[in-house]
Amino acid sequence: MVIATSKEEVSRAPWDYFSWGHIDMGLGSFLILSLINIIPTILNQTKTDIINWWMMIVVVIIIMVAWEIFENTVLYKYGAKFENRRDSLVNAIWDIIFGIIGGMYMWIVKGILVNIIGIHTIPIYFIVGIVTFIVCLIGFFVGRAINK
Repeated sequence: MVIATSKEEVSRAPWDYFSWGHIDMGLGSFLILSLINIIPTILNQTKTDIINWWMMIVVVIIIMVAWEIFENTVLYKYGAKFENRRDSLVNAIWDIIFGIIGGMYMWIVKGILVNIIGIHTIPIYFIVGIVTFIVCLIGFFVGRAINK
């Protein structure tokens, strides 16, 4: 099984409705981290990179790994984990990968809009990020409703 099609397969298959949330976590993490460079760029009206953009992807990876550890230890211990069961190793690895995909997506969007087209597209960058975030949330809720 690659895609969870039932409640019993959630947290076992590589893709379940929580995968949308992991994409959102990576996307949102990168979007928030990008403010470190975007705010000075807006203030200076010239491209200003305080930290390298690839370092933001490294931070997204650290966030995703830390989340999986927290989710499968602390949340599990206190019964706040889905059905009070740990993720399978395959599911946990894919959750991290989906988070990285979310972060990489925003990096690519930033590269196209801000680096290639120009800093005047910064508002569009955030609009694309927010709209994509909302689409992933909708995916989560639809998937959850289907797997109930």
